[in-house]
Order: sequence, then structure tokens, then C-alpha cells
Amino acid sequence: MKLRLESFGELRLIDPAGKPAAFPEKGLLAICYLLDRDLREGAGSEFPRSALARFLWDSHDNSDIMANLRKTISRVQARQTQLGTELLIFTATGVRVRPDAFAGDLSELVNPDSDDALGKLRRLVTVLRQDFLAGLTDQSVGTRQWIAGQRDRHMSILVDALKTALPAARSREDVSLIKEAALRIFREAPDDENIRRILLDAYESEGQLEKARRLFETSKHQLESKFEIGLDVQALAEVRKIFAGGQPAQSVAMPLSDGDVRVPGPLPRLVLLPPGETDVGALPMLSEALIEDVTIGLCALNTVSVVAPHTAARIARNADRTELILRHSITYVLDTRLTDRAGNRALFVQLIHAGSDEVIWAERFSLEKYELISHRRDIARQIARELAGQVRRHETMRDSFEGNSAAYHSYLLGLRDIKRLALPDVRRSRKAFREALQHSAHFAPALSGLSRTFLVEWLLTARGDSELLGLAEDYANRAIVADPSLAAGFRELGVAKLYLGDLDESVVALKLAEELSPHYADGIASYADTLVHASRPADALAKIERAISLNPLTPTDYLWTAAGANFALGHYAEALEQISAMDDRTPADRLSAACWAMLGDMKNARIYMRKVREIYPDFDVDKWLSVVPFKEQWQKEQYRVALRKAGF
Repeated sequence: MKLRLESFGELRLIDPAGKPAAFPEKGLLAICYLLDRDLREGAGSEFPRSALARFLWDSHDNSDIMANLRKTISRVQARQTQLGTELLIFTATGVRVRPDAFAGDLSELVNPDSDDALGKLRRLVTVLRQDFLAGLTDQSVGTRQWIAGQRDRHMSILVDALKTALPAARSREDVSLIKEAALRIFREAPDDENIRRILLDAYESEGQLEKARRLFETSKHQLESKFEIGLDVQALAEVRKIFAGGQPAQSVAMPLSDGDVRVPGPLPRLVLLPPGETDVGALPMLSEALIEDVTIGLCALNTVSVVAPHTAARIARNADRTELILRHSITYVLDTRLTDRAGNRALFVQLIHAGSDEVIWAERFSLEKYELISHRRDIARQIARELAGQVRRHETMRDSFEGNSAAYHSYLLGLRDIKRLALPDVRRSRKAFREALQHSAHFAPALSGLSRTFLVEWLLTARGDSELLGLAEDYANRAIVADPSLAAGFRELGVAKLYLGDLDESVVALKLAEELSPHYADGIASYADTLVHASRPADALAKIERAISLNPLTPTDYLWTAAGANFALGHYAEALEQISAMDDRTPADRLSAACWAMLGDMKNARIYMRKVREIYPDFDVDKWLSVVPFKEQWQKEQYRVALRKAGF
């Protein structure tokens, strides 16, 4: 009996006895990637090592990812020797997979059509009960994109098999199989008219129309039955006609018909901001019309209130957007920017939760003439889907905001001040967060904000005050208890653990923050900062570039982290470029002095050394290095040498 590779659900290797066999995760991922490539393009070709390294790790440092690959290859070869078989074959320049050395569930998707239509569908339903690589950890951007594409392809295969099997379904068992397949597709595409019709027929044949009604009503937020752009509501209308046979027509027509009588609360408000001034030709008029078009369509939603385009345009042009967003009680902001890269004109959009300043979702859409209509549908569809999920996820926070406007107001003031990275602003921010907590003692965003003020003060003062870190950790834990779905609490806990020296716990907390909110730019930036201190500067640089792509009007602390990662990599000029882009460079004066010193420019090094001394006359290199955690000693020595050269 062969080894078996399971890739749907948890990625694992099963030995002939049916037990999990240890194997490097990156090695298993490489097997999946190469096997899929061979199955679809023809077996046998060798895949370049460099291309595999770029797939497995996100980094601009080729030497770094090749070193990672060499370590992985060494671990894979050692494990293959223990297993007595070769799953992957490595040459000096390439790698290929040996599909004859193991069996795998991935092969089930590309087997010849030897089964009859119902047999093939049954096999696919069994394989696709779980998502492809659902349990995979530590994914690169390239890996995530590949997995998403694979899952889309798998659903297409299942849809085709379902269509083929439908005419052959006769028995109760056949109908049950059809229903299971349709439910699996419905989970991914609740707006698909054909799938809804198939489900209706299946439930009706079983005499279970009431179950179908509950299914559709439960998924109404995904379906957005009132949404008239991109989603075909005709099928849902047909569903309601069927149900109306045994129910009063009025109850069927109600958008929220769950049998309860309740007074709806205030809907969260969404504003779609048109792009600002740009120099990319006729795009402003085109994109503003597109955004207005989407806004009008979104007005049909029953889960969100949309700010009119005229007001949205005025907010976009105002110098103090935060004040207007607060004044108009806006919960979500869709910010837009026009880009033109090498003639590729696009609209960059990011959906932001105004209260936490969290980037929930970001995407780039082409504005080429022949793609505009289809992308208008894509933009509208994706915004609606993201809103449906994110409004539910932020419900607790939203109730706190709208139920206590005084707490919300104080919180926004604190959020504004904490971004400036100067001690007076940090302390003013702390006062505002404390005022928010006086109005609402368990307001998780204010608790996490308060935690951040202590962290930033500890960082700015460089005195190693452990009491500040203890307070930061305490308030982060309180935020997590108040709302465990809030990524910001885990972010602050991760940063506190970093400076307390618990690097492993810091990485775990920040990884969880990223999993809770994959588009949370600030959380990803903090994750990058921790990776710098964990002596993984190349990984840190990839993470901070991801954060910057989500938050392109880049905050100062992102640039500081990017500069720190470049410094650790020995890219001193690049680090200085990042510092020069900061609105306030004062917090990075110490790092500037170190960079200039390592570049041999003692004049500039001394200038920045004196600036640091003016603010912190008692700054001591050894004391500072004793409290700033670095996982590996080389990183401390690099800073010590640089700062000593600079004159500290």
C-alpha cells in the first residue's frame, strides 16, 4: 500500500498503516503545486528551483529565499530517506514530483471519465467536502492566490459534473446526491440562480420545502435579495412564489421574515469616496461615474445605509475627513485611488471600518474600456459580499459605537492622535481612550487603543520602563476578553509580548490577528515589526510591503518598520529612503544615525546623534540593547557597532 497525500482540509501525508507521517509542510505544499501542474500540463517536466522558491516565500531577496529552499530540501531529503521513498526529486537546478510514489486525493479531480455521470459526481462530492488546503499555515501571497484559483477551478469541475448528472438522477439516493452537490456549490455561490433552482427541486421532491425556505432566508445577507447589480434576484422571486402558496403574501414579501417581531436598529452607514485629483488623463470622470453608479446600486441593500454621491464627493475633498465621517456617523468607508502603471490604468479600492481604521478588503480593478462594464458588476458584487460578512463580524463593535456616541467620539479622537508618534500626542490619545472607557467600560477598540499608547510611549522614551509594557499587555488582554473577534486586541498583545521578550508568543498573537482580519494593514505592519526582531528581516520586508499595499497613504510607523528591516538586511541607503518619506522623522533619528554611520558618512551620523541627545540626553546604547529584543545576537551587534560609530 502506498503513502497517501491528503490535500483537502488538513494537508498531511498518511503512511500505509493509515497514520499521519511527519513531513515538512513546505515539502507537501511543493508536492501539491507540482502535482497539479503535471496533472494539468503533462507529467515529467522539471520545475526550476528559483521559481519554486518564489512560490513558497514572498521576498525580494533572492539569496534569502534560495537559502530557505536549501534548508527545506535538506529536511525533505532527510525525511524521504527515513521513509524509504522519493516523493520529490531534486537536481542542481530543478525539482520534479514522483506521482507514482504515492496516492492522492488531488488526482481524483482529473481521473479519466471512467465512471458514469452519477458515479463521477459522487466521487467529487466526497473529495470536495472540505476546501483545498484549508488547514495550511504560513502561506505566502503567491500561495494564497494559487489556492484561491484552485478552489475556483474545483467548483467549476463540480458544477460541470452536477449539470451532467442531473438528467440521470432517478432514485431517492440520486436526488440526495444532487442536493449534497448543490449545497456544496451554494456555500461558495449563494447568488447562483441555477443552483438555487436545483436545490428547490431536490427539496420539493423530498417534501421539504420548509427546509429550503429556511436555507434561503438564513443566507439572505449573502444573497442580498434587494441588490440589483450583479446578482440575479429572479430565482429568489420564484422561490417566494412557491412558498406563497401556503403563506400570506405579505409575510413572503418581507425582507426579514424569520417569524419574530422586532424593531430594526440603525443600519451602519457606508460612504464611497471618489478618487481625488490625478494626472492620468480622462480617468477621473470615468471612475467617478463608476463609483456613483455602484453607489446607486448599493442603495438597494437592506443591511447598510449608503451616503449619497454628492455628500461623498464633498467628504473626499475635505481636508479633515475624520471630522466629517464622525459628524455623519459613518461606519464604513470605501476609499478609491486611480493608478496608471506602465499604461495599465486601474482603480484601487479599499474598504475601511471607520471606527478601528482597519482595512477590511482591498482590490485593484482595471479601467480599460472593454472591461469597464464587467468590472462594474465585479466591484458591486464584491463590495456587497464583503459588507455582508464584515457588518456581521463588526456587529458588537457597531452596537458600541451607535449605542454610545460619546464613547465613539472620544475613541476617534484618540485614534487620530496616536498616529503622530510624538509623546504629547500619545498622551493626549491616552486621555481620549480613557474618556471613551468612562462612557463604555468594555469598549474593546478603546481598550486596544489604550494598550497601544503604552507601547508607543515605551518605544519613544527608550528607557526600558517595564511598567508601561505591563499596562500594554493588561489592556490588550482586556480588549481580547471584551471582543475576541477583534484583531486589534491580538495585535497589541503581540506587540507587548515582543517587547517583553516573548518573541514566539508575539508571532503567534500577530499571526492570529492576521487570520482574524487578513486585510488589517496595521496588524500586518505589527507582524512585520515582530519579524524584524525575530531576526527574519526578509520576511518582515515582505509583510510590511503587503501592509503598505493595503494602506498606500503610508503611516509613519510602517515606514519605520520598513527602514528597520532594510537596516537589518544591510540595505542602509534603502532604509534612509524609507525614513525620508516619513512625515515626522524624529522617532527614527537614532536609526538614521546608525545608517549614515554604516555608510561611512560621519557628518550626517553625528548630526542625527546630536538630535537624539537633545531629546534623550541619558540615552545609553548598552541599556537600550538590553531591553530591545532581538532573537539572534548578530542583530544586536549590528546596532551596537552602528550606534558606536555614530558617536553614541
